[in-house]
Amino acid sequence: MPERLSESAQVEASLAYYHRLNTQAPDIQRRDFNDASAAYEKNQDDPTRLRLALALMVPGTSWRDDNRAAQLLGAIELAPPDHASVRRDFVQFLERMIQLRRDEQRRCEQRTEALREERRKTEALQQKLEGSREECKKAEVLQQKLDELRDIDRDMRKRSSRRSAP
Repeated sequence: MPERLSESAQVEASLAYYHRLNTQAPDIQRRDFNDASAAYEKNQDDPTRLRLALALMVPGTSWRDDNRAAQLLGAIELAPPDHASVRRDFVQFLERMIQLRRDEQRRCEQRTEALREERRKTEALQQKLEGSREECKKAEVLQQKLDELRDIDRDMRKRSSRRSAP
C-alpha cells in the first residue's frame, strides 16, 4: 500500500509539474526544460526521466520532441500488467497521448500535402485559363482583321461593278 501511495503521489506531482509548466511564461518554461535536462544528465532515474519527458511534451515550444519523450517513457520501469499501478497507467496514458499527437500530425501533413497538390492543380488551371484568354483575344483580333478585309473586298467589288457598268 505505501508503494501505491508513493506512485499516486509521484503521478500527482508529475501532473502538477506539467500543469505549472504549461501555464508559465516561455522563458520560465525554457529554464524548467533546461533544469529537467540537466537533472536527467546527472541522474537517469525514473522520476527525472518522467520529468524530462513531460517537459519535452509541452506544446508550442521549440524543444518539443514527442519521439524523444516516447523513448524516455518507454525506458521507465513499470509494474507488471497483472499488478495495479497508477504510474504504469499514467505512463501508458502519456504514451497514448504522444501516439495520438503523432497520428494527428501525420493527418495534418497529409491534408497539407493534399492542399498543396490542389493548389498546384489550381495554378495549372489558371495558367491554362490565361492561355485560353490569350487565344480568345488573338481570335478576336483575327476576326476583326478578317471583317475589315471582307469590308475592303466588298468595297472593291462595289467600285469595280460601278466602273464596269455603263
